[in-house]
Amino acid sequence: MEAHLHLYEMMLSAAKPMALKAAVLLNIPEILATRGRENPLTVDEIAQHISASTKNKVPQREYLFRILRLLAFCGVFTEDIDEQIKQLKYGLNSVSKLLVKEGNRDSFVPFLMLAVDKVYLDTHHHFRDAVLEGCHPFVKVHGTSPWEYVSSNAEANKLFIQAMACHTKDVMASVVKMYDGFKSVRSVVDVAGGVGSALSAILGQHSHIKGMNFDLPHVIATAPAIPGVKHIGGNMFDQIPCGDVIFMKWILHDWDDDHCIEILRKSYEATPKDGKVLIVDALIDGSQGSLNRLGLLFDIHMMISTMGGKERSEEEFSQLFFKVGFKSYNIIQLPFLQVLIEVSKF
Repeated sequence: MEAHLHLYEMMLSAAKPMALKAAVLLNIPEILATRGRENPLTVDEIAQHISASTKNKVPQREYLFRILRLLAFCGVFTEDIDEQIKQLKYGLNSVSKLLVKEGNRDSFVPFLMLAVDKVYLDTHHHFRDAVLEGCHPFVKVHGTSPWEYVSSNAEANKLFIQAMACHTKDVMASVVKMYDGFKSVRSVVDVAGGVGSALSAILGQHSHIKGMNFDLPHVIATAPAIPGVKHIGGNMFDQIPCGDVIFMKWILHDWDDDHCIEILRKSYEATPKDGKVLIVDALIDGSQGSLNRLGLLFDIHMMISTMGGKERSEEEFSQLFFKVGFKSYNIIQLPFLQVLIEVSKF
C-alpha cells in the first residue's frame, strides 16, 4: 500500500505548481500581506478582497478553500482555526512571503511564472520521444531552439530575463559575501549576464572593478545603465571580452559538453595567465539529500527545455576544466542548490 500511495503522490504532484500560480494570479499573497498583516483572513474575507482587486464577482468559495487548503498543507500558507467564529484562517509564512510581488525585492514570482509557463510545460509530454528519438523536446514542440524562441518573442524574452534576475538577487548576495577574491580583481566579464544584475551586486561591494556585461544583442538592448558597467553585445561562441575574471552564472548547465568546452576555451583565451573563471552552477553529488533531489529535478528540466543542457557532478565539471587546459579549481558551497567554482590556469 505504501508503494501505491507514493506513486499516487508523484502522479498528482503537478497540481502543486499550478496551485501556486493560481494563488499569485488571484493576488492572494498580496491580500494577506496588506489586509491580513495583523491577523490571518478567513476564506470569505480573502474571497471578498479577490473580488475587489480583480473587479470581478465574488469567486467560488469552495474552490478557493480547496486551493488554500492544499497550499497550507504543503507549507505555503499558515492555516489555523479561529475558535471564536469556528472558521479556518490563512496567513503568510516565510514561503508565501516570497510570492508577494509589490515592493518585495525578494519576490520569487518571476521565476515561478517562468517555471509554469505553457511554453516550457508543453515539453514535458516528450520525455519518451527524447529517449527513443534522441530529440530535444523544446525543439520538437516549438520548432526552434529555446534561445531563438526567446530572441524572437518579446514577452518570452521579458519573462526569461525577469526570472533570471529574480534568481540572481539571492545567489549573488551570497557570492559577494563568501568570495573574497574580488578584492584584487580589476575587471570582471559576466558572460550571458542578462541585464547586468550579477555585476550590479559585485560592483555594489567592489566599486573599483570595471564590469563588462556580455550577452546577445537582443538581451543587451533591454539592459539598463549601471554605474561602472559596460554592456557589450555579442556571441560567447565567437569571442568573449578580455578580463581578469570571467563570470558565468547558470550558463554551463544550458549546454552539452562540447559547447561547454568551447565556452570554457573562449574564457581561457580571454583571461591573463593569473586570471580565473568563476562559475555558479548546481552540483549533483549522488546523495539522498533535498538539495540533490532538487538538482535532479533541475537536470530533467534542462533535458527537456534546452539542447543538451544538464546539471553536472564535480567529476564531470573537472573533466571539462582539464580538457580546456585549466590546472585547478576550488568549490565554495553556497546556501543554495548552486555552488561557486573558482577555476584557475595555475
